[in-house]
Amino acid sequence: MGANVQKNLIYYIYYNGIINHYHKLNLQYLRKYWSVFDGQIVIKIAVDSDYDLSYLIDLMPGYQFEVVKNDPKTGEGAHLIDSINQVSDGMTFYAHCKGVSRPLMDGLDTWVKHLYESNLGSVPVLGEKLFSGTCAKILPCAPYVPQDFHYSGSFYWFNTNEVKKRIGLIEPDKYLTERFPAMIAKKDECFFNWPYSDKNVNFYLNETWKRL
Repeated sequence: MGANVQKNLIYYIYYNGIINHYHKLNLQYLRKYWSVFDGQIVIKIAVDSDYDLSYLIDLMPGYQFEVVKNDPKTGEGAHLIDSINQVSDGMTFYAHCKGVSRPLMDGLDTWVKHLYESNLGSVPVLGEKLFSGTCAKILPCAPYVPQDFHYSGSFYWFNTNEVKKRIGLIEPDKYLTERFPAMIAKKDECFFNWPYSDKNVNFYLNETWKRL
Protein backbone atom coordinates (compact mmCIF):
# COMPACT_ATOMS: atom_id res chain seq x y z
CA MET A 1 0.00 0.00 0.00
CA GLY A 2 1.59 3.24 -1.17
CA ALA A 3 1.41 6.83 0.03
CA ASN A 4 -1.34 8.06 -2.29
CA VAL A 5 -4.19 6.00 -0.92
CA GLN A 6 -7.52 7.06 0.49
CA LYS A 7 -7.30 7.99 4.18
CA ASN A 8 -10.36 7.31 6.33
CA LEU A 9 -11.03 8.29 9.93
CA ILE A 10 -12.82 6.50 12.76
CA TYR A 11 -13.11 8.73 15.83
CA TYR A 12 -14.83 8.16 19.15
CA ILE A 13 -15.85 10.78 21.72
CA TYR A 14 -17.27 10.10 25.16
CA TYR A 15 -19.35 13.06 26.36
CA ASN A 16 -20.98 13.27 29.79
CA GLY A 17 -22.56 16.67 29.19
CA ILE A 18 -19.52 18.68 30.31
CA ILE A 19 -16.77 19.97 28.03
CA ASN A 20 -13.42 19.58 29.74
CA HIS A 21 -9.77 20.32 28.99
CA TYR A 22 -9.22 17.03 27.15
CA HIS A 23 -12.20 17.46 24.85
CA LYS A 24 -10.77 20.82 23.85
CA LEU A 25 -7.19 19.55 23.51
CA ASN A 26 -8.05 16.47 21.43
CA LEU A 27 -10.40 18.31 19.11
CA GLN A 28 -7.86 21.12 18.68
CA TYR A 29 -5.42 18.56 17.29
CA LEU A 30 -8.10 16.85 15.23
CA ARG A 31 -8.93 20.18 13.58
CA LYS A 32 -5.23 20.80 12.96
CA TYR A 33 -4.85 17.54 11.03
CA TRP A 34 -8.34 17.33 9.53
CA SER A 35 -7.03 17.84 5.99
CA VAL A 36 -5.17 14.50 6.22
CA PHE A 37 -8.47 12.67 5.73
CA ASP A 38 -9.88 12.49 2.21
CA GLY A 39 -11.97 9.33 2.55
CA GLN A 40 -14.83 8.18 4.75
CA ILE A 41 -15.35 9.76 8.16
CA VAL A 42 -17.02 7.95 11.04
CA ILE A 43 -17.37 9.99 14.24
CA LYS A 44 -19.38 8.60 17.13
CA ILE A 45 -20.33 10.60 20.20
CA ALA A 46 -21.23 8.31 23.08
CA VAL A 47 -23.55 9.79 25.70
CA ASP A 48 -25.23 8.60 28.89
CA SER A 49 -28.25 10.85 28.53
CA ASP A 50 -29.93 13.38 26.25
CA TYR A 51 -27.32 16.11 26.65
CA ASP A 52 -27.13 19.42 24.87
CA LEU A 53 -24.38 18.83 22.29
CA SER A 54 -24.07 22.42 21.09
CA TYR A 55 -20.87 23.19 23.01
CA LEU A 56 -19.21 20.04 21.68
CA ILE A 57 -20.39 20.71 18.13
CA ASP A 58 -18.80 24.16 18.31
CA LEU A 59 -15.44 22.35 18.61
CA MET A 60 -16.23 20.25 15.51
CA PRO A 61 -17.24 22.79 12.84
CA GLY A 62 -19.00 21.10 9.94
CA TYR A 63 -18.21 17.55 11.09
CA GLN A 64 -20.81 14.85 10.53
CA PHE A 65 -21.32 12.51 13.48
CA GLU A 66 -23.55 9.84 14.97
CA VAL A 67 -24.80 9.92 18.56
CA VAL A 68 -24.69 6.52 20.27
CA LYS A 69 -25.55 5.24 23.74
CA ASN A 70 -22.56 4.85 26.02
CA ASP A 71 -22.10 1.38 27.45
CA PRO A 72 -20.21 1.82 30.75
CA LYS A 73 -19.01 -1.79 30.67
CA THR A 74 -17.55 -1.82 27.16
CA GLY A 75 -16.98 1.88 26.40
CA GLU A 76 -15.60 2.57 22.94
CA GLY A 77 -15.10 -1.17 22.39
CA ALA A 78 -18.86 -1.49 21.92
CA HIS A 79 -18.68 0.53 18.70
CA LEU A 80 -15.32 -0.44 17.18
CA ILE A 81 -16.37 -3.23 14.80
CA ASP A 82 -19.51 -1.40 13.67
CA SER A 83 -17.39 1.66 12.87
CA ILE A 84 -14.86 -0.41 10.92
CA ASN A 85 -17.70 -1.90 8.90
CA GLN A 86 -18.66 1.64 7.82
CA VAL A 87 -15.35 2.29 6.03
CA SER A 88 -13.71 0.62 3.06
CA ASP A 89 -10.59 0.87 0.91
CA GLY A 90 -7.33 2.68 1.52
CA MET A 91 -6.09 3.07 5.07
CA THR A 92 -8.01 4.06 8.17
CA PHE A 93 -6.92 5.93 11.29
CA TYR A 94 -8.54 4.98 14.58
CA ALA A 95 -8.45 7.54 17.39
CA HIS A 96 -10.56 8.92 20.20
CA CYS A 97 -10.84 11.85 22.60
CA LYS A 98 -8.05 10.68 24.89
CA GLY A 99 -8.27 11.39 28.62
CA VAL A 100 -11.75 12.93 28.86
CA SER A 101 -12.49 10.87 31.99
CA ARG A 102 -9.15 11.74 33.61
CA PRO A 103 -8.01 14.65 35.79
CA LEU A 104 -5.49 17.14 34.47
CA MET A 105 -2.06 15.53 34.14
CA ASP A 106 1.04 17.05 32.50
CA GLY A 107 2.11 13.70 31.13
CA LEU A 108 -1.31 13.13 29.60
CA ASP A 109 -1.15 16.46 27.76
CA THR A 110 2.22 15.42 26.33
CA TRP A 111 0.87 12.01 25.39
CA VAL A 112 -2.17 13.43 23.60
CA LYS A 113 0.02 15.85 21.66
CA HIS A 114 2.36 13.05 20.61
CA LEU A 115 -0.44 10.68 19.57
CA TYR A 116 -1.71 13.19 17.03
CA GLU A 117 1.57 14.68 15.85
CA SER A 118 3.44 11.38 15.45
CA ASN A 119 0.62 9.63 13.61
CA LEU A 120 -0.75 12.48 11.52
CA GLY A 121 2.16 14.88 11.08
CA SER A 122 3.77 12.32 8.79
CA VAL A 123 1.34 9.67 7.58
CA PRO A 124 3.01 6.24 7.39
CA VAL A 125 3.29 4.25 4.18
CA LEU A 126 1.95 0.86 5.20
CA GLY A 127 3.32 -1.12 2.29
CA GLU A 128 2.63 -4.77 3.17
CA LYS A 129 2.04 -4.00 6.86
CA LEU A 130 -1.42 -4.11 8.41
CA PHE A 131 -1.01 -1.62 11.29
CA SER A 132 1.15 1.35 12.22
CA GLY A 133 1.22 3.39 15.41
CA THR A 134 3.27 4.92 18.19
CA CYS A 135 3.52 4.33 21.96
CA ALA A 136 3.50 0.56 21.50
CA LYS A 137 4.11 -1.77 24.40
CA ILE A 138 5.60 -4.91 22.89
CA LEU A 139 4.73 -7.32 25.67
CA PRO A 140 1.59 -8.77 27.26
CA CYS A 141 -0.01 -6.40 29.77
CA ALA A 142 -2.40 -8.76 31.53
CA PRO A 143 -5.11 -8.79 32.63
CA TYR A 144 -6.37 -5.97 30.43
CA VAL A 145 -4.33 -6.60 27.28
CA PRO A 146 -2.96 -10.16 27.33
CA GLN A 147 -1.90 -10.08 23.66
CA ASP A 148 1.77 -9.81 22.60
CA PHE A 149 1.58 -6.08 21.91
CA HIS A 150 -0.70 -3.08 21.78
CA TYR A 151 -0.57 0.57 20.77
CA SER A 152 -0.97 2.25 24.14
CA GLY A 153 -3.51 5.03 23.82
CA SER A 154 -5.33 3.27 20.96
CA PHE A 155 -4.28 5.53 18.09
CA TYR A 156 -3.28 3.60 14.96
CA TRP A 157 -3.48 3.33 11.19
CA PHE A 158 -4.57 0.12 9.49
CA ASN A 159 -5.04 -1.35 6.02
CA THR A 160 -8.81 -1.12 5.82
CA ASN A 161 -9.74 -3.99 3.55
CA GLU A 162 -7.07 -6.45 4.67
CA VAL A 163 -7.97 -5.96 8.33
CA LYS A 164 -11.68 -6.33 7.61
CA LYS A 165 -10.99 -9.69 5.94
CA ARG A 166 -9.54 -11.00 9.21
CA ILE A 167 -12.29 -9.87 11.57
CA GLY A 168 -14.18 -12.81 12.96
CA LEU A 169 -16.57 -13.04 15.88
CA ILE A 170 -15.24 -10.55 18.42
CA GLU A 171 -16.82 -9.95 21.82
CA PRO A 172 -16.49 -6.26 22.75
CA ASP A 173 -15.00 -5.22 26.05
CA LYS A 174 -13.57 -2.05 27.55
CA TYR A 175 -10.07 -2.75 26.22
CA LEU A 176 -10.96 -3.98 22.74
CA THR A 177 -9.55 -0.95 20.91
CA GLU A 178 -6.14 -1.61 22.50
CA ARG A 179 -6.28 -5.37 22.04
CA PHE A 180 -7.62 -5.24 18.48
CA PRO A 181 -4.39 -4.90 16.41
CA ALA A 182 -2.80 -7.96 18.06
CA MET A 183 -6.03 -9.90 17.63
CA ILE A 184 -5.77 -9.32 13.89
CA ALA A 185 -2.06 -9.16 13.06
CA LYS A 186 1.30 -10.57 14.10
CA LYS A 187 4.08 -8.29 15.31
CA ASP A 188 5.99 -8.60 12.03
CA GLU A 189 2.89 -7.32 10.21
CA CYS A 190 3.00 -4.02 12.10
CA PHE A 191 5.08 -0.87 12.34
CA PHE A 192 6.03 0.30 15.83
CA ASN A 193 7.10 3.93 15.65
CA TRP A 194 8.77 5.95 18.42
CA PRO A 195 8.28 5.61 21.28
CA TYR A 196 7.87 1.89 21.82
CA SER A 197 9.00 -0.31 24.67
CA ASP A 198 9.27 -3.88 25.85
CA LYS A 199 8.35 -2.63 29.33
CA ASN A 200 4.98 -1.55 30.70
CA VAL A 201 5.85 2.14 30.92
CA ASN A 202 3.31 4.69 32.16
CA PHE A 203 2.67 7.32 29.48
CA TYR A 204 0.42 9.29 31.84
CA LEU A 205 3.49 10.44 33.78
CA ASN A 206 5.63 13.37 32.68
CA GLU A 207 8.66 11.56 34.12
CA THR A 208 8.19 8.85 31.49
CA TRP A 209 8.37 11.39 28.67
CA LYS A 210 11.47 13.00 30.16
CA ARG A 211 13.23 9.63 30.12
CA LEU A 212 12.33 8.78 26.53
